[in-house]
Amino acid sequence: MFECPYISYSEIGTRADAFLRQHHPSFEIPIPVEEIIELKLGLNIFPFPRLYKDHGLNGFLSRDLSTIHVDEIQYNQFNEKYRYTLAHELGHYVLHKTCYNDLTFQSIDDFKRWRISVPAEEISWFETQGEWFAGQLLVPTKQLIDVCHTVVAKHQHVFKKMTSIPDDIWSYISIEIAGYFDVNPPVVEIRIKKENIPNIIPIL
Repeated sequence: MFECPYISYSEIGTRADAFLRQHHPSFEIPIPVEEIIELKLGLNIFPFPRLYKDHGLNGFLSRDLSTIHVDEIQYNQFNEKYRYTLAHELGHYVLHKTCYNDLTFQSIDDFKRWRISVPAEEISWFETQGEWFAGQLLVPTKQLIDVCHTVVAKHQHVFKKMTSIPDDIWSYISIEIAGYFDVNPPVVEIRIKKENIPNIIPIL
């Protein structure tokens, strides 16, 4: 029976930070996740035709941990989503290696059957931890705070004209911040909330 280990958000952040210190110690953004996977770890990245359309998957890590399969359209056309999928599957590689030791799937159909056989709660934890790792790998905390300071300062002349700050102001700011990290804005929004940035960096 597959059991996903419980790893907290903060612990995953610690492990993502340690991973970057080992494989990308400059922490220069955007994080070169593709380069890290192929050149530092020696893993393969395989653009899988119709992976999402036919199988409902953005990507998956091979049982032998050697290859990250990614939807071919993502690979060719949607860079931010592609980078996030790589980071998500890299999360499984870093966090769940021992889980893969007992798996036997050899094909995409085997993989789908395995997922269906696993209790929903276990798969939910498995995927959630992959999401947490991806977000914290691609948007490291210190770099996020630095960029938030930069963007808020850049628009301070606009903010000062406001009589009140809209509740969704950070959603708008996230659009610009996302460009620094080469991710989609929702990834930044989640990281801003998780790190409590609105209480760290006042708009006014």
